[in-house]
Amino acid sequence: MPILRFDPSASVIIVDAQVTGRVTIVTRLVLDTGASLVVLPWKLALGIGISIDPEKTIQTTTATAIETVPKVVIPEISVLGKKIKNVDAIIKDFPPESPIDGLLGLSFLKHFHLKINFPKGELFLE
Repeated sequence: MPILRFDPSASVIIVDAQVTGRVTIVTRLVLDTGASLVVLPWKLALGIGISIDPEKTIQTTTATAIETVPKVVIPEISVLGKKIKNVDAIIKDFPPESPIDGLLGLSFLKHFHLKINFPKGELFLE
């Protein structure tokens, strides 16, 4: 079983994810069990070639506002060799200085038994 090793003293757990549409791009996502959906930036969504329908939107609540953002289906996301097809996601940019590209939310994580061993800095997806 593949294991992601992470720094337990860090404030977030960052995973490398393969996001696939017409092409595959490897990106850095924060594991976020508080996010209902996967969140990807515009550049990545357009880069993998998915269509974004301006009529398909969802309201999302941030720390400071309620925003209306596009809702899409990502053909495939793979993390630690575990693949899920047709993953619901929203498109939202992060600040340019952000070290991450998006969030790995429950629309992907709900398909797995997620185990996190913080003292050892290990994450497992089963």
